[in-house]
Amino acid sequence: MMIRINEHLTHHAGSCSTYTVTQDGAALTIDCGALAPAAIDEATGAQQERLLLTHFHRDQCNAAAQWVDAGVDVVIPFSEKRFFEEADILRASYDTYDNYTAWYPGFSSLQDITGTHAIDYDKILWRGVELEVVPLPGHTFGQSGYLFELDGKRYLACGDLMSAPGKIHEYHRVQWAYMSFQGHVNLLESLQTVRDLAPDMILPGHGEPFPYTHAAIDCLIDALAELFELFHGRPYQPYHAAFRQLSEHVFEVTNSSANTYIVRDDEGHGLFIDCGYTSGAPISANPHRFIDHLLPRLEAETGITDVEWFLPSHYHDDHLAGLPTLQVKYGTRLACSPELQDLLEHPERYDMPCTVPHATTVDHVIRRDDLFAWRGFEFRMEQFPGQTWYHHLISFEADGRRYLSIGDNISGISFREHRDFVHSFIPKNRTPVSSYADMPRQIVERRPDMLLTGHGGAVDCDADQIAGWQQWMDRWTELFEGIIDRPHANYGMDPQWVEFYPYKTRVHPGDELQYEVRVRNHDTEQKSGTLLLHASAGVRLSTERIDISVEAGETMAFTVTAIFPESRQSHSWTVVADVTWDGVAHGEIAEAIAWW
Repeated sequence: MMIRINEHLTHHAGSCSTYTVTQDGAALTIDCGALAPAAIDEATGAQQERLLLTHFHRDQCNAAAQWVDAGVDVVIPFSEKRFFEEADILRASYDTYDNYTAWYPGFSSLQDITGTHAIDYDKILWRGVELEVVPLPGHTFGQSGYLFELDGKRYLACGDLMSAPGKIHEYHRVQWAYMSFQGHVNLLESLQTVRDLAPDMILPGHGEPFPYTHAAIDCLIDALAELFELFHGRPYQPYHAAFRQLSEHVFEVTNSSANTYIVRDDEGHGLFIDCGYTSGAPISANPHRFIDHLLPRLEAETGITDVEWFLPSHYHDDHLAGLPTLQVKYGTRLACSPELQDLLEHPERYDMPCTVPHATTVDHVIRRDDLFAWRGFEFRMEQFPGQTWYHHLISFEADGRRYLSIGDNISGISFREHRDFVHSFIPKNRTPVSSYADMPRQIVERRPDMLLTGHGGAVDCDADQIAGWQQWMDRWTELFEGIIDRPHANYGMDPQWVEFYPYKTRVHPGDELQYEVRVRNHDTEQKSGTLLLHASAGVRLSTERIDISVEAGETMAFTVTAIFPESRQSHSWTVVADVTWDGVAHGEIAEAIAWW
C-alpha cells in the first residue's frame, strides 16, 4: 500500500516501512524490504536510480539483490559493509554454540550485496536533494539514518531506532552481547542525536511517519534511562566531551577512549594528535564506529573552527577512529611516517589487530630527520616500535614547553597511579621484546616537560618515575629473553616475522593475484632458509620453492603469483609458506586468505 506524504515523498508499507523520493521522473528509495524496484516504479510512476539501506537486517533489505540486478545504485552503511558483502560467509561461520554474541549475522540478505558506501556524516547528493548520513547505532551497531530537506520540511529516515512516539519496534536486537547494555546506551545516545537534530518529521523503519516533537523523544529516553538504572543500580549519565587546557595553544580531551590532543594557532586552525572514541559506549563490536560528541563543542571549548592536520601516535582504532569524521567535516589531512603509510592506506591487506576499516590517503610523509612545520609549530615524528611495531613518538614545543606524545608505549595510568603497570601488552601487535625497555631511554633523550600518553592523559615528565620504569622494563626484557627458546626472543614474540602481503583479499574465479612473502631477520647476523609454497583447493602458484637470505635486522620480500581456479568448491582459498630458517623447520607458519 502506498501513502503519499507530499508531492515528492511516498510511504510504502511492507515487511518494513519504505520511503521513496521522486524528482523529474526519477526515484530514490530508503529501505526496500520485500519490494522489487518495478513495484515501486509502478506505484510512483518514476524510475528507480538509487536505494539507500539503513541497516543489514533482512526485513529492511531482503529484495535488495533484485535492485542490484536492475542496475540501481544500492547504498549500504559503511559500518555494516561486511554484513552485506560477506553475508554468505558470516552465515556459514555463525557459531550457534556461542551464547555470548547477539549480532544476528544470519538475519541478513540471502545474497551478498555489493554497493556504494554511506560514510558517517557524509552528504549524498541526488537530483538536488542532499541527504546527510547520520550514525544511529542501537538497533544494530552500524545503523545509519538519512536526514534530508524536501518541500521546506526536514525529514529523518531513522531505520529501527524508533517506531512511534515513545516506542521501539523490538528490543532483543539491541542487546549486542550476552548481558551487555552497550546497544542500550548507544540507543540512548542516538535518540539524543535525533533530539539535537530536531527534524520536522520522523520516517521510522517500522510504523507510520510522525511529526517530531521533543516529547516524542523524551518519553523514550526517560524510559530507557530508568531501565538502565534499574539494571545497574546507578543513573544513566549522558556523555559530554571534557576538555583540559594544557597551555595557551594545547588542549586535551580527557574522556575520549584514548586521549585526544589538540594544538591550536591564534586564528582558530587546529591540528589533532589522535582522536579516540567520544561516546559513553564505544562500539566494541566489529566494525568500530566513531560517534561524534566532540566536534559540536570544539569551537566553544578551544576556539578552533577548522582542523587542518591529523598526526597519529599509531594505527589502533581507539586512536584513529575519529579521522574519517574529521576528513568529512573539515577536509583534514593526514601525516605519518613512511613505516605507517601503507597500513593506513591499505588496512585490509594486513592481519593486525585494532585497525580502522576506513582506508585513508596519507597526504604527507614525515621522515625521521624531517620537521613538519605547521603555522608556527614544528613537529618531529619518529617511528619507534613499542606497544606495536607501527608506532610514533611525536615531539613539539608550544608556549615554552616541550611536549612528547608517546601513545601507548607507556601507560599514562601508571604515571598517574605511581605504579609499574602495562595496560595493554599484545604480541600480535608485533611488539619487540626490547621496545618497552627502549622507551624510557627514548623519553630521557628527548627531555620533554610533559608526556602526552594515550591512556591516562597528559602528565608531567617525572625523572624518578622514568628511572623506575627503566629498571622495571629492563627486568621485563630479561624475563622474556630467558623464557623464549629461540636465537632471538623476537621470533617468539612476532607472529608475522614471515608474512604474506596482502593477507586477505576478495577474488573471483580465474583471477591472478601477486603476493609478497616478507621475511624479517631478527638476528644480529645474516641468515638463510627456504620457503615451500602451496595452496588449497586447486590454486596454482608461480613457484613452489624460494631460497632466501636476509641480512641482520632487515626485511626481504619475495614474490609469488597465485592463479585461482575457474570453479569454486569452498568459501575461501589459503596460500601457505612452509618455512625452514637457519636449518630449523618451522612448518606452515605463514598464510594468506583469498575469499569469494
